[in-house]
Amino acid sequence: MIATSEKEDDEVIILTEEDHVSFSQVKISQKGDYISVNFEETNTVLRVTGKPMLPSYTKTFVYPRGTKIKNVECIISEVTSQFIDGKIESTPEPVKLISIKNSINQEENKKESIEDSDIYSSLDLYPDRWFDYKVYSGLIENEPSIILKVNCYPVRYLPGENTIHIVDSFDIEVTYEEPINQKPVQKLYDMVIIAPRRFVVNLLPLVGHKNLRGIHTKIQTVESINREYFTKGRDKPERIKLFIKFAEQNWGIHYVLLVGGLKSHIYANDRENTSYGDWAWFVPVRYTNIDEGFISDLYYADLYKGEGEFEDWDPNGNNVFAENWEELDLFPDVYYGRLPCRNIIEVNTVVRKIKNYERRSHWKEDWFKKMIVVGGITFQNLTGPGHSGEEPDGEWLCNITLDYMKSLIKYPVRIFASNKQGPRPIAGDIISEYSKGAGFVLFQGHGNCFMWDTKYPNSTGDLNWVGGLATYHYPGLRNGRKLPIVVVGGCHNGLFNITLLQTLFDSADGKSDYHAYGSPAKVCFSWKLLTKPIGGAIASTGCTHYGIGWPSDPLNLSAMLESNFFYKVGIDDVSTLGEAHSGSIIKYMMDVNVHGDSGHTYSITEYQLFGDPSLRIGGKIRPSII
Repeated sequence: MIATSEKEDDEVIILTEEDHVSFSQVKISQKGDYISVNFEETNTVLRVTGKPMLPSYTKTFVYPRGTKIKNVECIISEVTSQFIDGKIESTPEPVKLISIKNSINQEENKKESIEDSDIYSSLDLYPDRWFDYKVYSGLIENEPSIILKVNCYPVRYLPGENTIHIVDSFDIEVTYEEPINQKPVQKLYDMVIIAPRRFVVNLLPLVGHKNLRGIHTKIQTVESINREYFTKGRDKPERIKLFIKFAEQNWGIHYVLLVGGLKSHIYANDRENTSYGDWAWFVPVRYTNIDEGFISDLYYADLYKGEGEFEDWDPNGNNVFAENWEELDLFPDVYYGRLPCRNIIEVNTVVRKIKNYERRSHWKEDWFKKMIVVGGITFQNLTGPGHSGEEPDGEWLCNITLDYMKSLIKYPVRIFASNKQGPRPIAGDIISEYSKGAGFVLFQGHGNCFMWDTKYPNSTGDLNWVGGLATYHYPGLRNGRKLPIVVVGGCHNGLFNITLLQTLFDSADGKSDYHAYGSPAKVCFSWKLLTKPIGGAIASTGCTHYGIGWPSDPLNLSAMLESNFFYKVGIDDVSTLGEAHSGSIIKYMMDVNVHGDSGHTYSITEYQLFGDPSLRIGGKIRPSII
């Protein structure tokens, strides 16, 4: 309906959107010492470490930026109760994927089920409401949007009485105010490159290349941002973020490319305090305060929260950013990536690679239609319905990814630990296949800052590492201009704050800041693929801290983001690198009930892209596969 406001000649449009969801009979099953509860129609799970794991149904509504959510109601059907003979299973703590010390010595990072005693002895229902909701801001299908996520809980648990309370339907009603007379943003640029002044001359060929291909690009120096734009930011990362917000609002940018890493390969004091690094960096970095703290470039892309307020990643205003248990927005508002170059040579290398890649129609060539997946045991062999107990979870994730990519990939290559006749995840076999060229590569396993590895099937100890690939093997990668996009699942493979001396003197007793354990490394596993002058990769991803997962549910947390990347490419047919990477975060946020558990924030914020977010996947424009 249309209602007139108190302001003369000013009207607002109030609209209502409704949705109905019904549930069939609850399914109760025994799962070890616990009881599992589920419905066929639920689409996600409420997981909060130590608390009961319960099915939920998430409904997402997307509206244009400027929309105001006035009211959200969920009308439930009649409530019934049912006695259960046992406890509902608790949510385990996310398990770290193990940071490899070396190929023969690493203890498993084992976790046992934990229970929140206050919840499991309570006479109050859990969760405390039948539904909850949160409003986000983000870039949905290239449009700035307001996202409303409504989480419905068809079953609530009363632990003190061993009963569950059940409803069989929800009627969701959203009342919102539609934006009117909203001025469109003037589209001056598509991408802004943020770099130090010393790199500008060497980046100009990339700017010219992008402009010729319709990606209108502007360089802004770090020095000018701090001098001319937002001097009121609390630190330099916040000033850069405020500039990106300005550019998004006033220039209409969709892409942000950060060009600049540490200033030295030898030594650097990489952070001033727990929240940022500046003096040692060409482009400053934001550190989270989750776990031990780690770099997150998502900070620069997550510009807004709620209905469009600035997202500063400091909800309690204590100047400590992204702390444990703080709920952040996490939806990217621009597509982002970083080329953490430390000198002009690296800048010239990546600029040349990007230009050469986009000048040819690689999508027509057979090598581009090949995808290499590398995996073995990440946590365990898969058990339960639909699984034989013999399939390693890492290999299963690789096969899921190949299924997502089947519209693009004609030549899948599985380098699996279970391949008795090969190829297996050892350096020689990986190098042999990689050097033939491939459009895409997925590593699914474990890592540290300079190495990736996995384990053999039925592994029980530390002698079962397969061998993997390390940065000192990279001279053997002879794939020339057949450059893949490489997604790396494992711990610390994207740790781009390392230097030679820091890793050389890194602790070997497990209390490590750089996770090299005394092995010298100047550049991390994922980024070094791009700095290789001939061959290597055109883009990569990697975790800036521990990759994490739930062994009982392999397609979750870090692995979900890595798989989502290929879902965006193969199923959703996105055309640019940033759409695939940021899109994998957006899909995660849309599909998963992230309420209440910091594991989701952990896995999303550490998920780093090394590459040009505007890079056209496959080179010159290819036809849609849809």
